[in-house]
Amino acid sequence: MYRWLLLVLVLHAVPAAAQPAISLHCARGVPDHPDAEMSISERSEHVVNIVFVGFRPSRGRAEWSVRDCLSTAAKLDGSRNIVASLWYRERGQRLQEPLEPFGPSRRLVYHASSKQLVVERERVLYSLSLAYSLGSSFSSFSAVGTR
Repeated sequence: MYRWLLLVLVLHAVPAAAQPAISLHCARGVPDHPDAEMSISERSEHVVNIVFVGFRPSRGRAEWSVRDCLSTAAKLDGSRNIVASLWYRERGQRLQEPLEPFGPSRRLVYHASSKQLVVERERVLYSLSLAYSLGSSFSSFSAVGTR
């Protein structure tokens, strides 16, 4: 009985966890075009990943590629916000490094409500760690933010 219940729960959770990726044909026109794909999300913003393989683009080329790929993605589904991530990796390797043509911790985002591309700061998630001190006669908590 429990096995069937577990199987039903797993089968129900799989479609929600899977985000289909759509290959985008964008930032073309030159031989060093990037690989780009858009991950569709049912609950939050869509994500466009743009990867230059074996060619490190100039800042201008990288910025143009991100803008063109976000514009293409918005044509496919402009009903949700779309966040772009730009990456570089060597041929034959899997390790990718982020490229930041808009400055440190900045990214280009398509806002569905205004139908505009906006450069914004990347959201950093902080966790709150509470340290409990037993060394004094009274109890004290101190909040320490960590990344």
